[in-house]
Amino acid sequence: TPRFSPDYKSIVYVSYIERRARVYVYDIASGRQRLVTESPNQTFSPRWSPDGKSILYSMSVGGNTDLYRVSAAGGGTPVRLTNTPAIETGGSYSPDGSKIVFESDRSGSQQIYVMNADGSGQTRLTNNPGSNEIMPAVSRVDNRIAFASGRDGNFEIYVMNADGTSPTNLTNNPAGDFWPVWSPDGGKIAFISARDEGAEIYVI
Repeated sequence: TPRFSPDYKSIVYVSYIERRARVYVYDIASGRQRLVTESPNQTFSPRWSPDGKSILYSMSVGGNTDLYRVSAAGGGTPVRLTNTPAIETGGSYSPDGSKIVFESDRSGSQQIYVMNADGSGQTRLTNNPGSNEIMPAVSRVDNRIAFASGRDGNFEIYVMNADGTSPTNLTNNPAGDFWPVWSPDGGKIAFISARDEGAEIYVI
């Protein structure tokens, strides 16, 4: 799950070499990589903070998945940001770094929540008990949140305001659309679609 840094000079990613989860940062110019953190536990979906100083990621410990933050420089102690028996994953920073949007099944189904960058003030943004709201991604431009929702019986791409209001359906595909990612200017969204009998990348 590689992601460019805010200045596009580095890439963060997860490696399972030697059967141990490691988060690395790869410097594009030098070709060097540095270890940020490692664990025997399943680790996935690292994301940069807007200032490039922190890495947000998900880690599963004893079957319980939570969000953690660690220094991008490496060598620091990870800070646990969520602490419930639910599955919390899919973290995405707001443009100013003050908020983190994520998904959690603490209500019985995956819904989208927001919290302060230190893990406090966790608030639910979507409320569709009969469906799953997953894979949130925050626009760097205006805080809008793109996500995949199963509220219509199949997963489609939606966009809503930062406070959860005005959800708008962007796609209509019975086969399913997933993993929305914003373009840097906030004008387009790339996503994975199964509409052509396989997983392919689309832009809308």
